[in-house]
Amino acid sequence: MPEQQQSNWQRRFQDMKVGFDRSTKSEPQPLKEINVNFADVGIDSLYRSYQNFLAWFNGIPASGKLLAIVACGLFSMTIIKSVFQLITSLITLSTFGVILYLIYRFSILPKGNE
Repeated sequence: MPEQQQSNWQRRFQDMKVGFDRSTKSEPQPLKEINVNFADVGIDSLYRSYQNFLAWFNGIPASGKLLAIVACGLFSMTIIKSVFQLITSLITLSTFGVILYLIYRFSILPKGNE
């Protein structure tokens, strides 16, 4: 069985080598040009998105506007809370690391040097 697998791998390798040799000998294909409309990116795009949002927002009824404002407020508060929790966690972790380093430095390290 291993001899059959080895010959199978050798045949596959030869097929890949032949395919690679064909692809390297042929003429390289020219790169396709991509036209980028710079009006679709940047400040103009942001302004158009804002105008589309305003048109959508003005088109919904008053109760929908109130609901949208409340939902955006809650979402914003959740994001702000998460950022503050992340900052608090980083400060706590760094303080804990400094305390562990000081304990290591002043209690464990001098005993090994004596």
